[in-house]
Amino acid sequence: MKRLMFVGAAALPLLLLLVGCEQVFSTNIFSGLDRDPSRLSFEQQVNYGHQAVHSGNRKKMAKAYDALADSLQDNNNKDPELNSLAATLALGASGLSGLLADFFELASNTSFGDAAALGSALDDKLDKVNYSYIDAAVDQIAAISANDGTPSEQQYVFAAIGLVLKAGSENNNQIVGSDTTELNAFLTPFAQDYADSSYLEQLQNL
Repeated sequence: MKRLMFVGAAALPLLLLLVGCEQVFSTNIFSGLDRDPSRLSFEQQVNYGHQAVHSGNRKKMAKAYDALADSLQDNNNKDPELNSLAATLALGASGLSGLLADFFELASNTSFGDAAALGSALDDKLDKVNYSYIDAAVDQIAAISANDGTPSEQQYVFAAIGLVLKAGSENNNQIVGSDTTELNAFLTPFAQDYADSSYLEQLQNL
């Protein structure tokens, strides 16, 4: 019942946010991504990371993120574009992109006014989000700004949705929204970079 309450409360606002970010991840499949990226040179890891993003493969993005994040730290990275790549990889590795696809499928087959149907359809899918990668994405987004770059609006939105879901999972699966300290802190730079964002307003009103 608690899971059902969480899904029923969260599905509609999160769907509105996700719909606007449909193009964050590509579904094209690239070949040649079977190498272990941790054994590649730094430049090769960057190329591998770009290919992993375009592949849409969650496991590939996780491998690419793990290798690239270590290299960025070892190289004392100051390039915001590399932090942006790492943030996108982390978001893909988290499983949020797969959740987006599930929302679109449900939009065609499920009444979003039916909390019971949503709860049944999404119950197991929400548990598959890896929140350690959400945290990693948040850190990389902060690094983009620290290195004088600007995170994309889509990166902010996806990471914020991840924080909402994370807070819900830590609170007996009930929607917590913008009452959390972590999300509030994250929305502050989002507001500075995209003050007129309709997504920002929806997140603040959760």
